[in-house]
Amino acid sequence: MQIAFAICIATSGAAAVEQGGSEVLIENFAFQPATLEAKVGERIVFVNRDQVPHSVVGFRNGEEAFRSAEYIDADDAYSVTLDRPGEIVIFCGLHGRMSAKIIVNQ
Repeated sequence: MQIAFAICIATSGAAAVEQGGSEVLIENFAFQPATLEAKVGERIVFVNRDQVPHSVVGFRNGEEAFRSAEYIDADDAYSVTLDRPGEIVIFCGLHGRMSAKIIVNQ
């Protein structure tokens, strides 16, 4: 029974990203992909694959749109649901040279 339950949880998580969400990996001190196209209402999951902590800060038109906890540890994740169209520039709050962007369409 416990094995079946664990498989169900793993499948649900993958299905959630596939059914209206996208994943952005944080690897080698970079966001992958560097540019992501998404839709309003889509959930974006940032997953830290580095062995050091990172954070995620998003800016739209020069104003902060969202911010993760100060530290996203290795193999931890942060998610955000996009609420309106536009371009969001993403930075790591700990490593300022890391950046990416999300283009949010209707």
